Amino acid sequence: LLPIALIIAFPGFFFGLFNTFFLAALILPPLLSFGFNFWKERNVIEAPCPQCGQLAAGLKGQGFTQCFVCGSQLSLRGDEWRLRSKYEDGPQAGGSKYGKVDNGVIDVESDEVIDV
Repeated sequence: LLPIALIIAFPGFFFGLFNTFFLAALILPPLLSFGFNFWKERNVIEAPCPQCGQLAAGLKGQGFTQCFVCGSQLSLRGDEWRLRSKYEDGPQAGGSKYGKVDNGVIDVESDEVIDV
């Protein structure tokens, strides 16, 4: 009963509030869709995976991705993906939590061992 009384007492406020939400529901989805597509065209690259041929996508600024079909590590060269070498910089499977790749080289110093 109280909501009906409020609508009768303040019809302009509720009408304006309803129109605001209604217009937002009609206008925002196309604007957000246009904005996302604009961003995607400038920041995402899609090219076939050299291993399996399926479409692989990744961010242009990142320079590397992983194929979702075959799992190959890919790096960006120009506008196409190529198989990633283990000597390239950037995070890979087995890399450390800081993003540097552990290449498996350990530098040690040794002392002379005398056999008794």
